Amino acid sequence: MSIKVVAEIGCNHQGDVEIAKQLIDKAALAGVWAVKSQKRTISEYLTPEQYNRPYIGPNSFGKTYGEHREVLELPQIQHAELLEYAHKHNLEYFVSVWDLTALKQMIEIGVKYIKIPSALLTYDELLIEASKSELPIFLSTGMSTSKEIDHAVELLKDTDLTLFHTTSCYPCKFEDVYLYNIVELQTKYDKPVGFSGHHLGIAIDIAAAALGAKIIERHFTLDRTMKGTDHAASLEPNGLYKLVRDLKALEQSLRFYDRESIIECEKISREKLRTK
Repeated sequence: MSIKVVAEIGCNHQGDVEIAKQLIDKAALAGVWAVKSQKRTISEYLTPEQYNRPYIGPNSFGKTYGEHREVLELPQIQHAELLEYAHKHNLEYFVSVWDLTALKQMIEIGVKYIKIPSALLTYDELLIEASKSELPIFLSTGMSTSKEIDHAVELLKDTDLTLFHTTSCYPCKFEDVYLYNIVELQTKYDKPVGFSGHHLGIAIDIAAAALGAKIIERHFTLDRTMKGTDHAASLEPNGLYKLVRDLKALEQSLRFYDRESIIECEKISREKLRTK
């Protein structure tokens, strides 16, 4: 299948490498191309004020936002373990990097792709360092203006770049998805375009692929009722399986014929039903 599906584990592993492995197992059964996680160096990513901000609620894993984020982080060695585990399932494994240290660590473990999240699109130093890796780069364009995207694309002009259309709302209302911006990104930048969705269901993903998205990325969880902010906007294993299944059906249908002759399957119907 040329339309690639990425199962975004994100933080849905709850900071537990064994849950991450279970997610990889289920993603492999669904038939995806890759699984993706995220990597933050909390001391580098957050200011002291952000780290110490109280973070109390049903989805909190710590008393402050920094403590919460620390619980959900996997160390470099466990990302290396997951990379190897994914490869045993014939899956690619890559990571959204949120800082320079995370970028360096993921390059060191041997990922084949780098993802830059929407929140970091304006972090010039990160983009420049990512370009030096000579790895293909996936750049999400959520919460960004055209001017900001222009600048980021210019910084990454010498890379193997794929732009991802996304809306940075979790979950995202259907009216906020703006699928036609997939076409805008393709036309304006002449780059492959992917789609990263945070909506409910899978119909939007099928439409995104029909509009030209080459990679479909969806958050993925074992159970949408688990503790954490991303689970509610994620697909469960059966939903991920259906997404891959329906994208295969779409891909088979995206064909054109010139009508100079009759499609083979219509010949019997034509003979039976055409009377004039």
